Amino acid sequence: MDSLDAVVRDVAFLIMAVTLVYNGPLIVSGILFARRGGASLRGQLALSGGVPVALPGHWAVFVLIPCLNEERVIGNTVRCLLDLQPGVRAVVIDDGSDDRTAALAEAAGAGRIEVVRRALPEARRGKGAALNAGLRHVRHRVRDEGLDPARVLVCVLDADGRLTPGATARVAALFEPPEVGGAQLAVRIRDRGHVALRFQDFEFWGLSAISQFGRVATGSVSMGGNGQFTRLSALDSVGEQPWSYSLTEDLDLGVSLAVHGWTVTSTTGAYVSQQGLTSPRRLLRQRTRWHQGHMTALARVPQLWTAPGIRRGTRIELTGYLLIPYLITLPWSLVQQYLLLRLVQGHGLELFALPAGPLWLQALGGLGCYALAFAGHLAVAAVYWRRTGDQPLWKTLAYSHALVLWMYVSFIAVWRAVGRMITLRRGWAKTERSQEEPLVAADPQAAAETGSRT
Repeated sequence: MDSLDAVVRDVAFLIMAVTLVYNGPLIVSGILFARRGGASLRGQLALSGGVPVALPGHWAVFVLIPCLNEERVIGNTVRCLLDLQPGVRAVVIDDGSDDRTAALAEAAGAGRIEVVRRALPEARRGKGAALNAGLRHVRHRVRDEGLDPARVLVCVLDADGRLTPGATARVAALFEPPEVGGAQLAVRIRDRGHVALRFQDFEFWGLSAISQFGRVATGSVSMGGNGQFTRLSALDSVGEQPWSYSLTEDLDLGVSLAVHGWTVTSTTGAYVSQQGLTSPRRLLRQRTRWHQGHMTALARVPQLWTAPGIRRGTRIELTGYLLIPYLITLPWSLVQQYLLLRLVQGHGLELFALPAGPLWLQALGGLGCYALAFAGHLAVAAVYWRRTGDQPLWKTLAYSHALVLWMYVSFIAVWRAVGRMITLRRGWAKTERSQEEPLVAADPQAAAETGSRT
């Protein structure tokens, strides 16, 4: 074995060790949390067919829906929200749309929503700016009505987002402990017939959801852009404009909440569904934005370690999360190519210092290489299969092996993000939606699982 082979092998083992040390405890903790909360990993699926639950009288929930040219989806979103989440107050933020977004939202709301209209040049400055505009409207309402900011929740819902029936009432219960500042719901991708949509659901409903459940133990659940809930008093503590101009304003808010001493949690009692992307161009653009925002958020680490009142577990977990692109994604994007090249050249066994001898010994060595390479993927597949009821085990295992190819979406996106960071580009581009058939009534199952066509 030459020196380069040895270096790559050592780096590969180091990356796998880091991945195992970071993800292993989260997955185990997340599985235990899910089983406690829903009796089984598959328990959450029943929520899509549940019944609406009224908000407790001492809570007020404002749902912010930022929109920029969302006429394809906004009508269904508003109808589902109002029909399946009794008592919420919907605020649609029209961020300078030049289509029928505002009109369709008002028609669907039938007088039960408020529309905040933004015009250029203030509009179209990013999701964070739109959310801050919506929050100003909420703060005025809270002051005018004399509501207690500690008993007011602000939910962020994407224009294609659909909460399971009664989700807001169940989430409100999470905020009874005064230290809880935020909560993030697990995400499900709708219409999973397309292979790209299945892979995205594999990511969100499998590893991501279970990892988020695991973070409940450290109070450092990562905030997402859809199905995000925050206590108004927590937002007030962060500042006048709690959502930043970061490309991942949701992740940035989660760090800010931790810095200000708040914990962020999750639940198995609700989830949010959304569209996925089938266009390679749109998908790559979305993932590039996510990677760039994640990587630039590393600048927040000093605050995590200097701010008072943060639990040690929260500091460690959030720091590890912010380091993932640098310690895992970027180096593995190079290592995997080298390993595949050497495998094609017939040097796979030599690379991992496995014995070359009798056929049975070579087969045993090959099996060891296979287990080493795919153990993580198989574990995620097992969790995903247990959490979903619409795919047989054999097909789930096939998808887990194909993740080797799906990873190239992240590999390309992370290097595009590096290029954008080097050239100081941080332009914001929204995710385009697919056209949805109008929902005549907000059927719970349809609201959670169906409704889009490309």
